[in-house]
Amino acid sequence: MKASKLALLSILTALGVVFSFYPGPVPVGPTLVFPFQSMINVIAGILLGPWYAAAVALAVGLIRMSAHTGTVFSLPGGIPGAILVGLTYKATKSYLSAFAEIPGTALVGAFLSAFLVAPMIGRSATLGFFILAFTPPAVLGSVIGYIIMVALRKRGIIARVPL
Repeated sequence: MKASKLALLSILTALGVVFSFYPGPVPVGPTLVFPFQSMINVIAGILLGPWYAAAVALAVGLIRMSAHTGTVFSLPGGIPGAILVGLTYKATKSYLSAFAEIPGTALVGAFLSAFLVAPMIGRSATLGFFILAFTPPAVLGSVIGYIIMVALRKRGIIARVPL
């Protein structure tokens, strides 16, 4: 693991945790949805690739759960989006891969939450509920992440990041 990737992984994890306190998550049923996780997933997926991005999403989710700013649904809600953004960027080299976060979170994450996690913890919520809960923060976070990536590129910051 390159030191620069590890440093960026740590910084993005820290940002995800800090943003979980302010402005914080939004309670929706048994979940605490968090648009900034989607933003972090976009940035991590593009800059670090799918597996490091998944590690960031996992770390942020676990820390949020321990800090009570997230629930067990933060794991299936965050990790698939990070992986999908990373895989899409790897294949296309386009910042539009930021929007792969939406199906990753709102569809794959919702599916895993409804059919795997909710039954495991004794909660009942439908796939439709999770899709409705996860889509708005995924869209908002994807847009913010895309804007940040474009701004970093225009400023020449991305070109100077040795990953």
